[in-house]
Amino acid sequence: MKNRINLLAILFLFSVQLVSAQDTIYKRTKEIINAKIIEIGLDEIKYKVSGYEQGPTIVIAKDQIWKIVFATGLTQILQPEMFNPETYASQRKSAIKTDFIAPMLNHFTLVYERSIRPGASWEASLGIIGLGYKPNGYSEHASGAFIKAGYKFIHSPDYYVRGMKYAHILKGGYIRPELTFGSYTEDLDYYEYPNGFYYPYVAPQHIIEKNRLTYGGLTLNFGKQWVMDDIFLVDMFAGAGYCFVNNSSKHENQVDYGIIASAGSPFAVSGGLRIGFLTK
Repeated sequence: MKNRINLLAILFLFSVQLVSAQDTIYKRTKEIINAKIIEIGLDEIKYKVSGYEQGPTIVIAKDQIWKIVFATGLTQILQPEMFNPETYASQRKSAIKTDFIAPMLNHFTLVYERSIRPGASWEASLGIIGLGYKPNGYSEHASGAFIKAGYKFIHSPDYYVRGMKYAHILKGGYIRPELTFGSYTEDLDYYEYPNGFYYPYVAPQHIIEKNRLTYGGLTLNFGKQWVMDDIFLVDMFAGAGYCFVNNSSKHENQVDYGIIASAGSPFAVSGGLRIGFLTK
């Protein structure tokens, strides 16, 4: 009798071990499947239902699965190929860019971009005002700087085909919300009659006034970036948004660096054509 009880206890413990030694599949629909995994392929997983190992082999697409917890306790998180960072492990994740048009508009811009994950990156820009060619209409002796910071949402397709991925992790159309802050001084050169009145026989005074403009803005930029041979890139964008401009002069002024804005309006626009190189 005692031997029989011991045998039953051993069988019970063995059966408990068999039940606990099963794999668990967690689907993205939150369904949980107790299974015995047979094979994990590039696109699909083959398994048998736990407790029915003599039954048919079931095949499920990997894109439907969130994670697998193996009988050993090992956990494996599954991601679609398009958003799996390992898919882009051999690509360069950073870029250094400059605005190609900026030197023709009396400033120079340097931009750093870094990929956070497939489909997203952040950018930081530094602009030096007063470097470059000054077109007609621009203020004299402008000197200052501006900074910009933005988060880039890179466009993904409306639907996915199995095995689809980005041609490059930094390539594609995008939307980029961006903050801008800047400050610079300039010389205002104008003529003014005494006391603000016109006197036919009194010559106007020639005034050169030093003015400081401090400005900031929030813009939403739409653009597209092309990457060639994982080395060279071209980035083109345009956007619009809100701004503030504070100037020390009584005359209204327009900001032309980083964003285009007026001291008398809350509206701002932005745009640029950037070229650059990719780095690790």
